Amino acid sequence: MPDESVDFYPSRSHVLTLALAALALVVLCAIAARIGFDVAQTSGSRAALATVSVSAIGVLVFTGLGLLVVRRLLLPTWPVLTLDGDGLVDWLPNLGVEQVLWSEVTGVRETRLAFRRVLAVDVADPKAVVARQRTVLRRVVAAANARLVGTPVVLKPGSINCTMADLDAAFERFTRPDPAVAQA
Repeated sequence: MPDESVDFYPSRSHVLTLALAALALVVLCAIAARIGFDVAQTSGSRAALATVSVSAIGVLVFTGLGLLVVRRLLLPTWPVLTLDGDGLVDWLPNLGVEQVLWSEVTGVRETRLAFRRVLAVDVADPKAVVARQRTVLRRVVAAANARLVGTPVVLKPGSINCTMADLDAAFERFTRPDPAVAQA
């Protein structure tokens, strides 16, 4: 196994898409809040007040998420995927499965998920990988990947600044047997 690591950074186009989506959601929530406020002023409706409240919270949440995404766009200082001698670390925000050791990996294959080419990293115990995720969202995404593709570890080159060939080459480098060890 190579001693150094291989790092992959987020795709700028993917991050830009997330930033635009956050902006669109802020605008949508602001419009809903304004409409709800106008209706609440004229009718005193509880539903209109609830709409204003939920929409205002949506503006705050999506503004915060948008700022985080913009920071990621402007300062891509940490990788979203690292391969090293121990295994892989998938830190794709809220979707990655964090650390998977090479001893858990049983194979790597190209497949399709929702009309996208992805790299599926097969693991010996998918349920264990799903169970050790730190957040509920990561567990839900990992479980969905396991049901759809057969493994919780799914890497999407569109979210990572690389091609499928780059990912394949990096995995080949770390997963193929070392010829010196195989001859001994």
